Amino acid sequence: MKIFWLILRLGFGAIFIWSGVAKLKDPITFADTVRNFRLIGDPFAPAMALLIPWIEVVSGVAVMAGRWVRGGAFLLVGALVMFTGAVAVSWARGLDITCGCFGSNEELNYPVKVFENVLLLIWGMTIWFRAEIGSFNGSFTSDPA
Repeated sequence: MKIFWLILRLGFGAIFIWSGVAKLKDPITFADTVRNFRLIGDPFAPAMALLIPWIEVVSGVAVMAGRWVRGGAFLLVGALVMFTGAVAVSWARGLDITCGCFGSNEELNYPVKVFENVLLLIWGMTIWFRAEIGSFNGSFTSDPA
């Protein structure tokens, strides 16, 4: 079971590190993407475009390292809830936007993105709850079983 939980943590963390780094490579485009959701305007959209990728990268590293799994997973789950909410609001408003996920500028397929985010939420909450009950003791391969 140790390997299973390690793979879950490494995969989840890697996804967000990849996503954050891709956004950091082109912060101007990501700021435009944040702005296109029409939920926040300037100067908050560019500020969020700079903050979100760093939250993803640092939290992803924390989850992968096993030292701050609970905090990293909590931040990533919270971010996923906000991202999914923003996608749902944009879908309801009929906006034709790009996601900005993983640095992509492809048009957003709303049902697919909501489904992906729900799967990521389940994955992240599984890691978070497991860390919450003390299953990760800080070591890289920690597991009580």
